Amino acid sequence: METGSKQLWLLTCLYLLMGCYVVSALDFQYHNHSALTQYMQEISKTYRNMTNLYSIGESLLKRKLWVLEISTAPMDKLGVPNVKLIANIHGNEAAGREILLQLIQFFVTNYCCNDTVRWLLNNTRIHILPSLNPDGFEISTEGKCELGLGRENARHVDLNRSFPDYFQNNTQPRQRETEAVIDWLTRTTFVLSASLHGGVLVANYPYENVMENTWDVVHRLLSTSDFGKNNITSPWKRLFPDMADPYLPSISPDDDVFRHLATTYARTHPTMHLGLPCHDMDKRFEDGITNGAAWYPITGGMQDYNYIYHGCMEITLEISCCKYPFAQELPKLWEENKEALLNYISQVHQGVRGYVFDNSTQKPIPGASLKIEGRDSFFRTTPRGEFWRILLPGSYQLQVNAPGYEPQEIEFTVASPKQGKRLIPTWLNVSMPAVIKRMVANNARLNFIDGSLMMIAGCMPFSLVYLFNIKY
Repeated sequence: METGSKQLWLLTCLYLLMGCYVVSALDFQYHNHSALTQYMQEISKTYRNMTNLYSIGESLLKRKLWVLEISTAPMDKLGVPNVKLIANIHGNEAAGREILLQLIQFFVTNYCCNDTVRWLLNNTRIHILPSLNPDGFEISTEGKCELGLGRENARHVDLNRSFPDYFQNNTQPRQRETEAVIDWLTRTTFVLSASLHGGVLVANYPYENVMENTWDVVHRLLSTSDFGKNNITSPWKRLFPDMADPYLPSISPDDDVFRHLATTYARTHPTMHLGLPCHDMDKRFEDGITNGAAWYPITGGMQDYNYIYHGCMEITLEISCCKYPFAQELPKLWEENKEALLNYISQVHQGVRGYVFDNSTQKPIPGASLKIEGRDSFFRTTPRGEFWRILLPGSYQLQVNAPGYEPQEIEFTVASPKQGKRLIPTWLNVSMPAVIKRMVANNARLNFIDGSLMMIAGCMPFSLVYLFNIKY
């Protein structure tokens, strides 16, 4: 490390360490909206050189939806991916809300003394939204492990059923909180995301919906006359022997990547990978992961919306058997999920990323459409021409299209990560030649041919006369 850079790093560390004494430790207790707001504002003020506090909108009852961005990467640095973590979309699933607050505290107070934290913040922009449903949280009850008040928003709508849906027409009215997330995704290109839930212990990945004609089994299960009676509290107990898995998985084009992401979290978690059921629910999850639709299909879910409409890979993390565990359980839940969250975030650095630009002007090309050959899913470049895609080790071909430019196809390889080393993505510079240049060249060739034909045509009468005169 050069002397100047070392001095800058030491000064930054000294500033951050001083900040550790300014901000008091975050208690393991539930923070209402007022306390959450105060905490995030205090963190933003104290660690202003590595955080940015902003709101993506308001809930129905005018509570701000706070997001804290944490990163030490320079704003003008190209290729730094955005990751987002969301909790509390169901207001009564409250553990994730506090886990994300603890993650914020961990990041800002461990930059100088934790290599993983320092590497992540130097190379990633991490956006944390602790509560998407603050109205629901305010009326929820601590210690309530099953369904109860607060799951829905103030208009009694399940926010995780209110997003646009590719598979089925979603008749659920769009909510203010939903619109805030949609606008957020439109403004910011997110590469990786996770939504923290509670009530089960599993990592759930897309797709979580199916086409309409596959709902027959679902209808049979949930409309049985004895469901909810005779101690049958789960549809799984109503299954016939040949229906142990009543729903077929709904496979996405990036199924291998999603399974990897879910498995990464589950295996890092001390118990999730065991796949053990919670309470009287007798369904086991192999390796602690499940395809969303194979568990049970839903319409209007947030993770499918992220992936299909914005190219952001999101999974749902069910992190506690109890939806709203007592506060005394929070230290244990934090320790169980801390390393899993860090490991999950780091996966954004596996795959390919790069820069798409005009080969003549060298200026970035925003909104270019990209696709990995063999995967029917598209993603786009940012206004600065950047792109990212999480991929497993292997050989691929990138297809790039932009209006006014010749399509490009580039072969590349994603290397296998080395044991004990940080993930290193493959970087591609994609130079796009403008179509107009080829059109000009084609026109020039056509003009030359036309001129030649005219000359030939003009010479033909003279030649014929000449030949006629010679012969006769």
